[in-house]
Amino acid sequence: MIRLIFFLLIVLVSSQVSAQEKPVLPLPAPPPDTVSIQSDAVTKAILANSSTGHIMWHDVKNGWYDLGQYVTRPLHWDAREWAIIGTGIAFTSMLQLVDDIPIRNLVQNNRGATADQFVNFGNNFYGNGYATALTTISLYSIGLATDNNKLRTMGLHVLESFAYSGLTTSLLKIIIGRNRPFLGNGRFSYGNFSLQDALNSMPSGHVTVAAALSESLAADIDNTYVSILLYSFVAATAYSRMYSDVHWLSDTFLAGVIGTCSAFWVTHQPDHYDLKTNDPKPTSFEIVPSLTGLSLAYHF
Repeated sequence: MIRLIFFLLIVLVSSQVSAQEKPVLPLPAPPPDTVSIQSDAVTKAILANSSTGHIMWHDVKNGWYDLGQYVTRPLHWDAREWAIIGTGIAFTSMLQLVDDIPIRNLVQNNRGATADQFVNFGNNFYGNGYATALTTISLYSIGLATDNNKLRTMGLHVLESFAYSGLTTSLLKIIIGRNRPFLGNGRFSYGNFSLQDALNSMPSGHVTVAAALSESLAADIDNTYVSILLYSFVAATAYSRMYSDVHWLSDTFLAGVIGTCSAFWVTHQPDHYDLKTNDPKPTSFEIVPSLTGLSLAYHF
C-alpha cells in the first residue's frame, strides 16, 4: 500500500510541476469548442441549429482524429510523460516481484459466500463493459436529444476512453503473454505473443475498462466525493479479478494505469472540426507572451 501511495504522489508532483511551467498570462480567447464540458452561448446555438445526423458525424470525425493522435502520441511524449510511464512500469515490476504471491494467498485464503456475491459487481457488470455501454448510451443519447453539450460530451469521453485503453490492453495482453494465476505456473511464467485467454493475464482487461470509465466520469464531473466513489468501483473490480484467480495484483495495477492515463488524455482533447461545416478547423501560429519571454503557439 505504501508503494502505491508513493507512486500516486510522484504522478501528482509531476503534474503540479508541469502546471507551474505553463504560462499564467492571459491568452486570446479560444474559438467555440463543441466537445468541451462547459459550452458557451455560441456553441449552444450551433448545437441547437444542427441536425442530429450532422452532430453525430462531427463526433465520429473527432473520435477518429483522436484515435490517430492516441496511437502516435508515444512518438511525442515529453520527459514528464516518459517519467510517469517509466514509474508505472517500475511499480508494476516491484509488485510482481514482492507482492503478487502474498496478495494472492491473502485473497484466496479469505473466500466465502458473501465475497462470492460481492465479486459479481466487478466481474459481471462494472468491468466487463456493461456499465460502460449503459453509461455511454444514456449520456450521449440524452445529451443529443436535449442539445445538452455536457452530457453528450461525457458520453463521448466514456466511449473513447473505453476504446483507446481497450486497444492498448488487448495488444499488451498478446505481446506479454503472461500466465494466469490459476494455471499454477508462477508469477514469472510468460508465453509471449499468445492469443490464448489463459496466457493473457497482463494487463487486466476488466480493470482497464473500470479505470477508464471511472477516470472519464471523475474528470468531467470534477467532484471529490464522486471521484472517491468511482475509484472504489475500480478497486472492487481489481479485487474481483484477483478473487477469481484470473489476475495477479501487478496485472490489475498496470491495467489501472492504462485506463486512467487513457481517459485523462481523452478528457483533455480539444475539438478538431468546425461543427457548422464539419471541416477541419484552420491551423495557425501565434506569438504569445510567457513567463520566459515569447512563445510560439500552434492552434488547430
